[in-house]
Amino acid sequence: MSSSLSPRPRRVAAVAEGLAYVGGMLGVIGLVLFAVRSWSDFSLFTKLALAGLTASVLGFGGLVISDDREPAAIRLRQFLWLGSTACVGVFAAVVGDEWFDAAQDPRRVIVIAVGVAAASGVFWWWRNGVVQHVTGLGSLAVAFGAAAHELWNTGAAGTAVWVVGVTYLWVALVYEKEGNWLTGTLGGIAVVGGAIYASQEWTGPALLVGVASAASLIFLASMFIGPNEGALRIGFTIVGIAGMVQTTPPAIAHYANDAGVNTGLVISIIGGLLVLAGFSDLSISGNVTTTIGAVVTLVGAAVTGVESEDFATVYGVVLAVLLVAAGTVPGHILVSVAGLIGLVAFIPWGIAHFFPGDDRAPLIVLVVGVLVACSGIWLRWLTKRGVRRVRISSSDSAEA
Repeated sequence: MSSSLSPRPRRVAAVAEGLAYVGGMLGVIGLVLFAVRSWSDFSLFTKLALAGLTASVLGFGGLVISDDREPAAIRLRQFLWLGSTACVGVFAAVVGDEWFDAAQDPRRVIVIAVGVAAASGVFWWWRNGVVQHVTGLGSLAVAFGAAAHELWNTGAAGTAVWVVGVTYLWVALVYEKEGNWLTGTLGGIAVVGGAIYASQEWTGPALLVGVASAASLIFLASMFIGPNEGALRIGFTIVGIAGMVQTTPPAIAHYANDAGVNTGLVISIIGGLLVLAGFSDLSISGNVTTTIGAVVTLVGAAVTGVESEDFATVYGVVLAVLLVAAGTVPGHILVSVAGLIGLVAFIPWGIAHFFPGDDRAPLIVLVVGVLVACSGIWLRWLTKRGVRRVRISSSDSAEA
């Protein structure tokens, strides 16, 4: 009999959770609709009462749910507190407009962000949760950025957010254990977002910082980084790749015409560091890291050609040869593949540049053919060498 009745409490709990979600959303949406349509018609006391009462009801509802053994209860509490935090933000906006002359956007953002950070901090201190962790640290970074914007300019605001992000990363990697993956991911978002925001004022330097920050996150994702390293690695990789996509093209476009060589050298150095990290014990996935680094290195060499084709062709060939040689290390054959592709690209480019004229086409075809054939021979030798090493190691382990 007990087994037949046991599903009923679970169904009741699911219905209760759903009703609480719907009620909380309706409360927040209703407050927002009031603010959009009729907010100016209400008195100051009415505005404060509506926002404060809604925040109190939702916050108290979360306080009542104190059972940490049920995932549904934890989700419901965090959702109710999220709605309460949003209402606190509305309350702070009203207070800021009335008493802190927060008519301008930076000052209004400061007041709202401080209110959200304070409410999230109180809720997180009472019962730590993922949602309150994110809203608390995120609003704190926004508050510092808005304060810097109010005091100085957009560049200073982005710098402040970047510094807060670096602090989050340091705390996540050195001190925090349980929620370090959240703090670290938020720190990565802050460093990339801060650099992008600062680029509105200081375009060149801020974009370089953004590229370096995103590349550093990808580098950190390949390292042994302690507790929750799986979640941290995923967060760093996603934020790092997104940051590279957002910062690298505008950085190249900004610097290429006047400083193409310097830009390409910076990109090549980043790629070289990734290659070294893959060969060292710092990397958790050495083969993938070295391959990405090899590709980035060759891309940097190509970027130098925007300013100087003389330098780019010679530099690219040298890097490609070094990568082919580095790929002879067991387990890193893809580095040789990248180097061979670089040779096929840069040598014909150099021929076309240093030997202009219509007669160069047969020479380029001949050189490319020879390179492709040599590449096949080289890769076959590396493959047979790797198989021979595997057989020797397996025979030694069998004898042992």
